[in-house]
Amino acid sequence: MFNFPSATLPLPLPLPITIDAIAYISEVYDSIFAPQVSGSTPLLKNIRTILFKKLLIDHATQELIFRPILNFEDVISFTLDILHQTALLP
Repeated sequence: MFNFPSATLPLPLPLPITIDAIAYISEVYDSIFAPQVSGSTPLLKNIRTILFKKLLIDHATQELIFRPILNFEDVISFTLDILHQTALLP
């Protein structure tokens, strides 16, 4: 049997949390705003829902070019700004 001194392993560095702001905005829209979209027929409602979501996603994608998201508070602020800028929130 070998007697080796016990070695301490270095603790791994915490991994940075990646926040997908586009996915977050998409989820907020799907869960809160999409059910409120109206249309005279189911097809019209579906088309309007898709177009509103596309508007949000396109706007958010352009805004992310100039605005870094570093933490969850940034995601919330970013989401509220996008909802205000696209007039889904007053």
